[in-house]
Amino acid sequence: MTKLRTAVFCDFDGTITLRDVGYSIFHHFSGGRNDELLPDWKSGRISSRETLLREAAMSPLTAEQLYAYLDTFEIDEGFAPFVTRCRESGCELIVVSDGLDLYIHHLLGKYNLTDLPLITNHAFLADGHIQIEFPHHNATCDKCGSCKGERIRESRERIGEPVHVVFVGDGFSDACATAEADLVFAKKDLERYCRVNNIEFVGYDTFFDVARHLEIRGLLE
Repeated sequence: MTKLRTAVFCDFDGTITLRDVGYSIFHHFSGGRNDELLPDWKSGRISSRETLLREAAMSPLTAEQLYAYLDTFEIDEGFAPFVTRCRESGCELIVVSDGLDLYIHHLLGKYNLTDLPLITNHAFLADGHIQIEFPHHNATCDKCGSCKGERIRESRERIGEPVHVVFVGDGFSDACATAEADLVFAKKDLERYCRVNNIEFVGYDTFFDVARHLEIRGLLE
């Protein structure tokens, strides 16, 4: 029996990073006003796209302020070794985020990880605010900026052969991915979502835990 390839899709905010970078940026530069949007976003009354655009509009900042703030963030200490393990095992690793490439590129660059495939929303600085664009079309999802479930389906088609899909996440924006993954690693809000919706998952704290579990299952050499 031919062994399936493993493809790992990782959320960024709060999963690869220790803190949710996107939320923290808008919380910091809006003086906490973005918190008023969260109940409507979590309940589904407003989409991620509307939430992000409204957060950006209420958060004036300069490039110097943004990048100085970004340099206070760190990534999971197990993530860089996990990237190395995936490469050595021939396992495809893709970062999927409903956040913004503006800060993701910067933070991955800080750890020499800019060559990782990244699927996310696009952002740039102009007129004293973060400007946001949504380059990825969601065919069926009206909740997300870039739907992780749809991105996983597209990636399966691109790979063009059967793969064992692993998803690693931590938040509400990861919900759509759970329906498309063969194995889900969850913590924090994503763990609560999985429990409420009777979705099988594996709990984890760091990417060292993820690597050990995948090795036990024979999905990572």
